[in-house]
Order: sequence, then structure tokens, then C-alpha cells
Amino acid sequence: MVNRLFREEVYTLDKEFEQRLADLKEKYCELPSEKKAEIERHIKKKNFLNYKKIELIKKDLLRLEAKRAQLELCDRNKERNQVEEKIRLKKEKLLKCITKQIE
Repeated sequence: MVNRLFREEVYTLDKEFEQRLADLKEKYCELPSEKKAEIERHIKKKNFLNYKKIELIKKDLLRLEAKRAQLELCDRNKERNQVEEKIRLKKEKLLKCITKQIE
């Protein structure tokens, strides 16, 4: 019984996290993957420093996602919530950088 309640709580946390990420994508207009690749090539060619900045943010996101998964397996929700907030902020920063390059 307790285990089932805990799983439902985790599911609602995941649902909230996914909703916040969906709101971010909606705010910064989701781009198709072909368009993203084209923009990335353009940024790499025209502004290499911004390209490296974007790559660094992606690397940090990957590290944070791995940490989030590890915390989820260990059932450490408080720390996982902090990591999820960091992920949301990094994704927002990434989307801002990309949309700034589009304009």
C-alpha cells in the first residue's frame, strides 16, 4: 500500500516536471529537428563562441538528466526536485540562446 502511494506521488512529480518542460517548449516555439540541425550548423559557422556555449549547456543538461535518473532510482525526491529545477533553468537558457541566434 505504501509503495503504491509512493509511486503515485513520484508519477505526479514527473507529470509536473514534464508539464513545466512542455510550457518552456511552447514559450520558445518548438522547432523540428531538421531546423535545429540547420540552425546549429549556421551558429557553428558564423559564431563559434555561441556554438561552444550551447554545446556546454547541452553537456550540463545530459549530466543533470543522468543525476536525476539516479536520484529517482534511489527515491530521493527532495534532491531530485532540486535537480529538476536546475534542468528546467538550463533548458530555458539553452532555448534562449537558440532563439537569440534565430532572430
